[in-house]
Amino acid sequence: MNNSFIIHNRKRMDFNFAFISLILLTNIKDILTLEPIRVICEHKNICALSDTDVTLRCSYSNISIKTGFWFSHKQSQNWRESDEPEDIALDFDYSGRVKQQITIRQSDLTIRDVRERDSGEYQLMFIMKDGVKHISSVTVHLTVTGVSNSGCWDVTYTSRRVCALVGSTVEIHSSYSHPTGYTVVNTYWHLPNLRLRDLRDEQQFAGRVDYVRNALRIKDVNMSDSGEYQFRIITNTSDGTLSGSPGVILTVTDTQVISSPTVVSKGQKVILSCSTKCTLDNNITFLWFKNGKPVKDGFKLFNKLYLNSVNNDELKEYSCTVTGPVESQVSVHSDFLIFLIVFVVQALIIGAVWVWFFIEKLLV
Repeated sequence: MNNSFIIHNRKRMDFNFAFISLILLTNIKDILTLEPIRVICEHKNICALSDTDVTLRCSYSNISIKTGFWFSHKQSQNWRESDEPEDIALDFDYSGRVKQQITIRQSDLTIRDVRERDSGEYQLMFIMKDGVKHISSVTVHLTVTGVSNSGCWDVTYTSRRVCALVGSTVEIHSSYSHPTGYTVVNTYWHLPNLRLRDLRDEQQFAGRVDYVRNALRIKDVNMSDSGEYQFRIITNTSDGTLSGSPGVILTVTDTQVISSPTVVSKGQKVILSCSTKCTLDNNITFLWFKNGKPVKDGFKLFNKLYLNSVNNDELKEYSCTVTGPVESQVSVHSDFLIFLIVFVVQALIIGAVWVWFFIEKLLV
């Protein structure tokens, strides 16, 4: 065997080895999970009740995504390769229950009819246009329970919408829960902006905001106080923070007199309605005034005033206000306090008279 043949074969073997290596590297490149892509998830911890629907949502910068999918490491036993994540939509445990929407800026995973075994961490896999795969930098932890608030991160509000009258005091109530192993170090209310600042530090609410346990109390509310309010809990760990989102929508309203019909002829019957732009508590009373003085004529029924004879000029003279249970409670408490003071004073006077009479008897 001559040397030229050996050299030729060796070159050929080197070429084949390089070619095979290139193929292998290309295939490996297609399955490797390289450095994570930075994502921002709407919620890192989600708590849900069994049989409800849940949506996981993460956003990211505009990147060259060809496609992508959500996966969960807890399902790795169902993958062909335990270190090669597979689309959760292909998993039998999620058949017909998942819907994914992947765009160049946002990815959503909706799981319908969740079960307790769906609890776990979920993550995104991105497949780039060059075939390289990347995982998301953040995982979303889902906890599914059969009992409300059991071992979950959760903020619950008594009402999602609150209507308040200008100048009144409003209270927004909340409760919360968190998994065991966390210690709550701070709680506060905030507006849903990037600063997440405590309302007590906002100039707009200076001297008007108090916290009563987990309730937010705002005094002397005005129109600019209308908005969404969220309760935030902070624990002793870096991942142990949660704001209850969506929060409570507060709408501050004033009263407005609406006439039916809007234009009346002299002597015509009319219905005046004391209206607000949101629905106040049912346990309220409407007061009517004409030129600032209580209305004595007409028939009143809840928020309406029925007039038998009125003209357009007179309509402008009518106004209305609303009183609620808070005012009546204050009145009752005030009357009781006055009664108590009078009773105590009288008791002291009578007691003093009896003591003086007793002393006089002893001296005699």
